[in-house]
Amino acid sequence: MRTFIVVLSAVFVAGTPAKDCVINVSENMVRRLSDSKGIGVPCKLMWDNLLLRVRYTHDNLTACQDRESTANPKEPSTVDCQRQLEDAKLEIQGDYNYYSATMAKKVQLNEWDTIRFKREQAALQNEIQKINTESESMHRELIFLNIRAGSIKQALRYYHRYLQGKRPGQLLQDLVDWVYREPAQDNERLRQLLDFTRQLPNPSVKLTVYHLIHTAMNNHPNQHDSYLAMIVALDVGRIAYQNATQNNLVARQLYLDIFQPALAYLKRVVESGNYDELVTFAATHPAHFEQVETRLATMDTSVWNRADFERFVTYPNRLPLAKQRLEAFRMLVLQIKQRNKTNFDDRLVQVARELEQCEAFVRHGKNDPIDLDNLRTVKALFSKLDPSREYDHYLERAKKQ
Repeated sequence: MRTFIVVLSAVFVAGTPAKDCVINVSENMVRRLSDSKGIGVPCKLMWDNLLLRVRYTHDNLTACQDRESTANPKEPSTVDCQRQLEDAKLEIQGDYNYYSATMAKKVQLNEWDTIRFKREQAALQNEIQKINTESESMHRELIFLNIRAGSIKQALRYYHRYLQGKRPGQLLQDLVDWVYREPAQDNERLRQLLDFTRQLPNPSVKLTVYHLIHTAMNNHPNQHDSYLAMIVALDVGRIAYQNATQNNLVARQLYLDIFQPALAYLKRVVESGNYDELVTFAATHPAHFEQVETRLATMDTSVWNRADFERFVTYPNRLPLAKQRLEAFRMLVLQIKQRNKTNFDDRLVQVARELEQCEAFVRHGKNDPIDLDNLRTVKALFSKLDPSREYDHYLERAKKQ
C-alpha cells in the first residue's frame, strides 16, 4: 500500500517557532476522498483531484453562504430598532411642524379674511340700510305726490311698497296732517285722501283713517259744516253695515256721529235756497249724492210751509244729471200731494214749467230710456190730486202766465 506524506505547518502560541506537521495518508483513503473508481490511477493525480474537489466544495459553500446572507438578512438589533424609531419620530415631528405651521398660516389668513369680511359685511349692511331708508322715504313721498295728482292706483302701489307688510302706524296720521298743511287746498286734498282711503284693502285701516279725519274736521268748521262731512259719513257707512262685528259697531257709532250733523247741515242749505254746494256735491260725488238726495229734497212740514217755494222749485234743474233732477221733481210733487191737498194748483203749475225744461234736458242729452221712464212717472203724479187734470193741463196754464 502506497502512503502519502502530507506536511502541514503549525504555529504555537507564546512565540513558539513554527514546525512542520507530517500526516501519513493511505492510498485507499485518498481514493475514497477523491471518489476515484479507476484502478491504476496515479496517486499524484488522485491527490490533485482531491484538492480540486475540496476547492470546488469550498467555493460552492462560500457562494451558498453569500446567497443565504443576501436572501435572509439578519434580524435588526435593538440598537438598529431604536435608531430607526428615533429617525421615524424625527420625520413625523418634522412633518407635524411643517403642517402645523402651514395650518397656522391658513388660520391666520382665514381670521384676516373673516375680519375683512365682517368689516365689508357691516359696511354693506349700512349701505343697504341707507338705501332702504332712502327707498322708504322716496316711496313715502311718492304716496303723497300721487294722491295729490289723483293717481290713486300709483299711490296704492307705493303705499304697499313703503309698508312691505308692516302696519301703517304713523303714516295714517301723516296723511291726515298733509290735508291741512296748506289751508287753501284742504278741501281738495281731503277729497283726494278719501278717494285713496276707499281703495285701501283693510277695513280696520280705513276706519282708523276715518276716525283721524273726523277728529281733524272737528277742528276745521269749514269742512265739518260741508258736504265733505257727508261723504266721510257715507264712506264710514260702507264699513259699518257690512256685518255685525264689534268693529262694525264702532264704525256705526262713528257713522252716526258724522252723518247726523252733516245731514242737518245740508238740509239747512236746502232751506236757505243757496244750492251751489249741493250742486257741487251732486257733480263731484254723484254716487254719494244719490244715497241722500231723497232726504235732502224732503222738508219737514214746518219748513215746507215757510219755505220760498218759487226758489225751491228751481232746485231740481240746478242738478247736473237727468236722474238727479227727475228724483228731485218726484219728491216735490209727492210733498205737494201730502201737504197741499187744497191749495196745490199754483204749485203744480210752477213744477210743470220747470219739468218741461227738465224734459228738454233729458231729450237733448243721452235720452236714456230709464230717464224717460222716470219722466213719465213724474208726469203721472200730477193727476193724483185731481184725476181730471194731468200734467199737460198744468203745463198749459204755466205757458199762459
